[in-house]
Amino acid sequence: DLYLKLKKKKENKVSIFNLNANSNSAKYCKKMGLNYHSNGINGVLKNLSNFDIIFDATNSKSNLKHFKILKSKKKILVNLTPSKIGKFYIPYIDNDTDLRSKSFNLITCGGQSSVPVIYEISKKIKGIKYVEIVSAISSRSAGLATRANIDEYLSITSKAVKNYTGVGNVKVMLNINPSEPPKYMSNSIYIEFRRGLKIKEISLIKKLVNKINRKMKVFAKGYKAEYVGQINKCTLKIKIKIEGDGDYLPKYAGNLDIITNMATHIIKKN
Repeated sequence: DLYLKLKKKKENKVSIFNLNANSNSAKYCKKMGLNYHSNGINGVLKNLSNFDIIFDATNSKSNLKHFKILKSKKKILVNLTPSKIGKFYIPYIDNDTDLRSKSFNLITCGGQSSVPVIYEISKKIKGIKYVEIVSAISSRSAGLATRANIDEYLSITSKAVKNYTGVGNVKVMLNINPSEPPKYMSNSIYIEFRRGLKIKEISLIKKLVNKINRKMKVFAKGYKAEYVGQINKCTLKIKIKIEGDGDYLPKYAGNLDIITNMATHIIKKN
């Protein structure tokens, strides 16, 4: 999916390296004539002079190994796994920032989709006491790496909220939904304030949600945030739904699609 997105952006010198030449994705690459190799990190090392940027879309454990191998190679490393390697990068927030890091961390789908909402609200309305994010993804879009990295997903998403907003009390949950047909990726964000919200503040939050939707379309066109309402006088709920572009991944796999979409914006900054 990332390969196809990079091609859409006219990046022609792109290669894919994996270890399982018999996987469905590998078979697709061969069938479609993509620049595919099945020798994993060893293949990357053998062809290192051909690349400026390396995207790691494996899993947290493998990413740690790859980082140790590649950190001295003077290449830009983009981490699409929920490991803690690299500088946090959310295009919505960081896109106008001068980025000089050689290692970027795209956090998680929950981070990329939810942090902009909490970030915008925290800038305009002070006194956030607690934030809760409940992410739901289809079981069909939760592969082995996703299932093995759930603890890392929860931890790094929570850390990203704290880093970008300064909110100390954050809870993140992830539901893997087995329903058929598959459900689109969604987030429910609950924000509790230390005091009751004023009518003008609710109006401001609705305007912020509209602003976020407009801006996020640049990075993920299937993104839609919605102000649901107040749970009580101090707590509100915002719902997010993400539909993928359908390049390779199915459209319901917005959790994976938003990460590959965000990864392509590193190209613009380097």
